[in-house]
Amino acid sequence: MQKCPQVFRELEPAVLSCLRGYSVCIFTYGQTGTGKTYSMEGPPEDPGIAPRALQSLFREMRTGGQHQVTLSMVEIYNEAVRSGDLLAPGPPERLAVRQGPAGQGGIQVAGLTYWDVPNLETLHQMLSLGRSNRATAATAMNQHSSRSHALVTLTLQAASSTRGSGTTGTLHLVDLAGSERAWKAGGVCRARGDPDDAQRLREARTINRSLLALGGVMTALRSRRAHVPFRDSQLTRLLQPALGPGATAVLLLQISTRPEDLGETVCSLKFAERVGQVELGPARRRRARRSGTPSSLSTDTPLTGTPCTPTPSPGSPPSPGPDSGSSSALVPQEDLLS
Repeated sequence: MQKCPQVFRELEPAVLSCLRGYSVCIFTYGQTGTGKTYSMEGPPEDPGIAPRALQSLFREMRTGGQHQVTLSMVEIYNEAVRSGDLLAPGPPERLAVRQGPAGQGGIQVAGLTYWDVPNLETLHQMLSLGRSNRATAATAMNQHSSRSHALVTLTLQAASSTRGSGTTGTLHLVDLAGSERAWKAGGVCRARGDPDDAQRLREARTINRSLLALGGVMTALRSRRAHVPFRDSQLTRLLQPALGPGATAVLLLQISTRPEDLGETVCSLKFAERVGQVELGPARRRRARRSGTPSSLSTDTPLTGTPCTPTPSPGSPPSPGPDSGSSSALVPQEDLLS
């Protein structure tokens, strides 16, 4: 039974901290058919985490202060940020992801489109458009399975005050593709003699490799290794600013209670156990830069552009260094809100 209101009450303080310059990442993990997208989006009569978070942010913004809001949305399909920009007009286009300038670090997404968002209604329309462009297909686990990872980023820049510079907070909403073993995803196609069987198997294997890379990143973060293998997949490269020093990340684990899914359930629980042991340090706020362009997972960029008009970006600026940012463990912490 879904209990989204109760879950969101636990998350709301962290979500609202984005308005004060903190970076927060919420992502769903688990096998196909366990309710990841349902928990993140939900139906109109029982909204999921994402619509509740957006409504809470816009409600809070109406009570005082001035913020500019920018949205970007990408998907990773078969290790390519293809059509990668779900909000871009025209035919699907593969976007290039590359490392930032030497000595500055960070990730750049060439050709990324971003949108200035004037109100909550427009934001929901944009997200609906992006979701309709995601890659989906029938598998043995779900008749309408997402075959890609979807990453939504909302950047909220507070206007400068007489007491100091403005801040830039970021909310990352990540709906991961299913983590089940490849043969399960392709089983329905084999049973029906579906010619798309090979494609479903390829998708499942690629999804699992990227999730394995995510697990490797979590292991490195938990062990506090000097090198964290963010470059092992496109997913972890794009998530680097959201999981590195200066970020709060929350994992929503979805599991199945069916006996035949025991193997996947155990794997998901072990992954969650590793994630729960990761600590990223004390939370700190991010200050807005005076120049630059927004990116899908950047956490300290100013906002430019015309409301509701897509603007291609030549690439995202590098993520900030260790002296600026917000950070916490991969669960909400009390000191984030102090």
